[in-house]
Amino acid sequence: MTEILLAAADDPGTLRAALRSGGGGGTGPCRVAVLGPTAERVGQALALIERGEPWRGGNDIWFAPRPGPVGGTVFLFPGLDARTGPPPDDVLHWLGRPAGPVTGTATLAERTHATLRLNRVLHAALLRAGIVPDAMAGHSAGEWSALFAAGLFPEQAFDAFSRTMGAAPVPDVVFAAVGLPAEAAARLAEGEPRVALSHDNAPDQSVLCGDEDAVTRCLARIADPEVPRRVLPFRSGFHSPMLTPYLPGFSAVFDRVPLARPAVPVWSATTVAPYPDDDAELRALLNRHLVEPVRFRAVIERMYGQGARVFVQAGCGSLTRFVAATLHGRPHLTVSAGSATRPQLDQLRWAAAALWAEGHTPDLTALGLPRPTGDPTALGPPRSAPARTPNAHRATGAGPVTTVHAAPGAHPVTDAYEAAVAAVSASVETVYRTWKERT
Repeated sequence: MTEILLAAADDPGTLRAALRSGGGGGTGPCRVAVLGPTAERVGQALALIERGEPWRGGNDIWFAPRPGPVGGTVFLFPGLDARTGPPPDDVLHWLGRPAGPVTGTATLAERTHATLRLNRVLHAALLRAGIVPDAMAGHSAGEWSALFAAGLFPEQAFDAFSRTMGAAPVPDVVFAAVGLPAEAAARLAEGEPRVALSHDNAPDQSVLCGDEDAVTRCLARIADPEVPRRVLPFRSGFHSPMLTPYLPGFSAVFDRVPLARPAVPVWSATTVAPYPDDDAELRALLNRHLVEPVRFRAVIERMYGQGARVFVQAGCGSLTRFVAATLHGRPHLTVSAGSATRPQLDQLRWAAAALWAEGHTPDLTALGLPRPTGDPTALGPPRSAPARTPNAHRATGAGPVTTVHAAPGAHPVTDAYEAAVAAVSASVETVYRTWKERT
């Protein structure tokens, strides 16, 4: 596992002194986490601490001079994404579960099963790490993950459900993501009866669905060459009228799944409201979800209005970016427990470290993370979130305490130079990651 440095103090000056004198540990509301703490990266962290402004993840450094935004925690489950990420075998081993058969991603059925499986594993891992939600939501097929995670769908139905849903017949239509708000994307499809807006993801991203030739014509109408556009590597027709003739096959699967009351509210990106309690209304919504657009931007806005402030992605996808674009300029926090590139257990540990830096209290010991010396809040419910649901899972275990020695700096001009270099370096990293997500 990749080493993570955690350090805390009462103020930035004391935190810098602690890093300079020997590494991690300490207590206090001013916190930093560094993934893979080389001397160079710790030097960048020192410079960012000197600036005194929050730094959230760029160049694998997380710095919070004070506890993050106070509010409810939401688990977000991604649906099918252009990237699938490494399998969660390392997380399953940590959970004490068998890895299971290798799942491919070449077909819609394989991709659907792999996505739902990763979401499911990471949800279980978050709970074991003491990170629990006040509400859940999903994006497209990820909404099914939320229904399983909340207990509305029974655990024993997961394998049959995930494999059957991905294998059902679907229309041969394409999805194209465009870097435009939903209203502008919908205008591109005017006069194209076989193209529909299927996803309103964020102010700067929407998805069109339809016949390949018709979608190509829509994309050609984008005058600005700088506007991102991309045909996605899967076809299903989900969330569009083109799926309507195929809906009975999916409805039959929904009808076979017994329903229960969820442990926490699950928000629908169709109605932009929690799933109803009435079984008939709920089953009707499951069908609507497949043929109506995903209103992810609207559901994030509504949940934020209801007090949600912390959004944890339990899977591999772009939901943290969608949330950040939607809530730009407003206090909130986004963290992803899944990664498209690094091992999933490393990403889970990094997500826990980020939450700890923001004033939350995940179970650091269970994840093999260094528990800051004398920190009385290293275990227990997050101090910046409301009361949690009674079904939270928790586990403890021994783990190594890691430290790193930072190269000392001795002059204010040097410190200012370090701050500037660190800011540019981390900004470049953030811009690059954003560009990769859009291309």
